[in-house]
Amino acid sequence: MIDPGNLLAEPSGESGPLLRAALDAPPATALTMVALSGPDAVGKTTQIRLLTRRRADTWDAGPLDAFDPRWRAAHDNDGGLAAWWFTDAPLSEVADVLACSYLERARHARTRRGLVLIDRGPAMLEASVTATAAVRLGLGHARAAEHARALLAPYADDLTAAFDGVSELLLLHAADPQDGAAQALARRNSTSPLYRAYQHTLHQHLHADPHPSDETIVTGTAPIMQVHRQLCHRLRTRGIDVPLPVIDRVRVIALGGLSESGKSTAGAYLAERHGSARLKIGYLLELAAARHRIADVYAVTPVEAAELLVDELDRFCAAHHYQRLASIESLHSDQLAAALKPLLGDGVLLCYLDTVLQARQERGVDGPGDVADRDTVKHARGADRIHQIADVVVPNNGPLYALQHRLDRLIRQHAQAWPQTAPHRTSLAGLSLPEPLNAFLHRLTAGLTHPRPLVDLVAVTGSAARGGYTDGWSDLDVLLLADEAAVTATAEVVARHEGLLGGVKLGITLISTAECRAGVLPSRLLHAVAAIAAGTTAVLWHVPGLRLPCPDPHTVAVAGATDAAQAAVQIRRLLLRRPLQVRALYKTAALLAKIVLGAQGSHHAADHEALAAFAALTGEPISCRGPGSSAEDVTALAQRVLGWWLAGLEAR
Repeated sequence: MIDPGNLLAEPSGESGPLLRAALDAPPATALTMVALSGPDAVGKTTQIRLLTRRRADTWDAGPLDAFDPRWRAAHDNDGGLAAWWFTDAPLSEVADVLACSYLERARHARTRRGLVLIDRGPAMLEASVTATAAVRLGLGHARAAEHARALLAPYADDLTAAFDGVSELLLLHAADPQDGAAQALARRNSTSPLYRAYQHTLHQHLHADPHPSDETIVTGTAPIMQVHRQLCHRLRTRGIDVPLPVIDRVRVIALGGLSESGKSTAGAYLAERHGSARLKIGYLLELAAARHRIADVYAVTPVEAAELLVDELDRFCAAHHYQRLASIESLHSDQLAAALKPLLGDGVLLCYLDTVLQARQERGVDGPGDVADRDTVKHARGADRIHQIADVVVPNNGPLYALQHRLDRLIRQHAQAWPQTAPHRTSLAGLSLPEPLNAFLHRLTAGLTHPRPLVDLVAVTGSAARGGYTDGWSDLDVLLLADEAAVTATAEVVARHEGLLGGVKLGITLISTAECRAGVLPSRLLHAVAAIAAGTTAVLWHVPGLRLPCPDPHTVAVAGATDAAQAAVQIRRLLLRRPLQVRALYKTAALLAKIVLGAQGSHHAADHEALAAFAALTGEPISCRGPGSSAEDVTALAQRVLGWWLAGLEAR
């Protein structure tokens, strides 16, 4: 229906052919008609556009003003459509034009086969006439509704027949009519008092008319594609076969920036390090152009370009159902970037790579002139203005590793955020360690935390944290969380008290908060951080309010790929050394088993547990159990684990 609040609205034409918005396709064997009703600016027309692109036999029934020639006179009225609607034309004429347009459009729709989508159904006809009567006659809602029903009574039988079998779904801005009217009006740049009154009564009527819950969708502030998923789900429950969008389950990082700013480098790193799908915006738009027979896809409006882009991205994600992260590059226009936000909401992260001109010129392989020429095109399209609307601006004027670390933090903060938890503190008594180790840990913790804290966290890891410490075999592993500035002072505290250990080997590791939160750690330390966050590792002390991320198993497994190669090399080094270091060889073999098993989803913290799982998996028992094992048994174990690892590499 034509929006009476839009004084610049133009008539769509005098004839009433169906407006087609999909590829040509053979007519289907049956007709299905769906009407989307709802107040202004709720997204009905947008949802119809999205649906018509996904099914070849789907048709848009067209706007009402294409189905009655009197709409042109209404538009040509001296005061425009709004004056004709609210003041000039008799109310009975407005009702007649509306009713006749609804009927004529429905008649044309029934000449088609396939799925026909109607923008506004019978519920909207009565609501529109009711709201108009209330404004023009100064009536309350109840009396205005009675007057509207009387005006529409002559068309009642024809309307019932015309919409027989039509599924009607109602989209509402909010659950409360006053809130809904406020949202609708907020999306207008300017409104008249008449139009505001009209909207309030329109919402009141739509909310007063009872609708089953499965026929109503409250859009609120949800992204368009999230509403689209709800709509498709409702249609599918009615037996209407429409594709169910999946894009709302995928986090999209849209990369923008000027020439040689690092967009491609960032996309490649996100794919390699974080498993992101890497897609080119130009390629996706070309696919859309071919699919919908668009001669110049760069000539369409930014909103249409964004819808086409998201549609192709959704098709890709549906075909790659396991994908949860995707990057698209490169955003060539600030208007396209802005149009993605209403579609995807927080599901898209606008990321602008900010690089100074000198650095970009130095990176350009064809010289500064080429960079300048490409910048001219990008400036004309508004690529530089994406900086102003970006969710994240990533400086890229330094070395490559600095960009990579910034992208790691971006992923952890915005795209694949790990849950944050407060560490659980444990007493020394609960670890059941020998007294010398207790004394050392007590003095170490006191020295690192008093009179002022040098570190943010002190934790015991490894076998000592799990109650599996074995005197003469186990190390004492301590993990500290601190800034780099604390290294020297921490080393002095350790040196003062290390003599208390009585020869026990101390493995002390210090990591920074930034490394922890970005996940830039070896798999062993990622696993330790996850264990601390999960409360399964002993934390002796931490600063108040500390919250640590809990890395997901996939990230730990990906990091473990490199660690596994290093462990395999270390096993060979140890096998070549004489005298044989039995304990080191055993623990390295167990480490390799842990990493490989972890990649298969089988996670084990203790050495003996990992080796037992290895034995169960290979079907061959192992004869060594750690302390007291002979050199021959440990050598045989290490060779078996190494052979298992190599067999996976050599498999064809």
